[in-house]
Amino acid sequence: MSIKKTKNLQYGDPMNNLTKFFLGFLFIALMFDLMLIDRKKNINSMVNLFATFNKIDGLNVGDNVMISGISVGFVNDIILDNSYPKISMMINENLKITRDSSISIQTDGLFGSKFLVIEIGGEEEYLKSNESFSYVEDSILLQDLLENIIKIGENNKL
Repeated sequence: MSIKKTKNLQYGDPMNNLTKFFLGFLFIALMFDLMLIDRKKNINSMVNLFATFNKIDGLNVGDNVMISGISVGFVNDIILDNSYPKISMMINENLKITRDSSISIQTDGLFGSKFLVIEIGGEEEYLKSNESFSYVEDSILLQDLLENIIKIGENNKL
């Protein structure tokens, strides 16, 4: 009876391992790209609109712009213009947003992320690219809301 000695292939063929590593890395990179494909925005099919607020606490670049609960764009940039935050947003160019439309900063739940909500007005003239909203509503801070509730409660005690 003869016993053959074989190589210790505990870790496999080194070339095969290197190939598996690169294939695995390529697969992970492809999956990561597919996960972010929805976030890639086609700037050519969007218009740039602006809104100037008094305070925008918690609003960030990339946050959604919504109409009736449907995402129609995103916050493109936030700058200071004469000491006030000016929001640049990219909106789907197919939308007709009237000049008397308003925009407000809303919160997803009590402590959720911020997003912009557009309420369409009734005028027949529409905003064009690089124009600004005339009617804006600032972000409501939880602290300010609680202070108002406390003041109402104290006034009702008297």
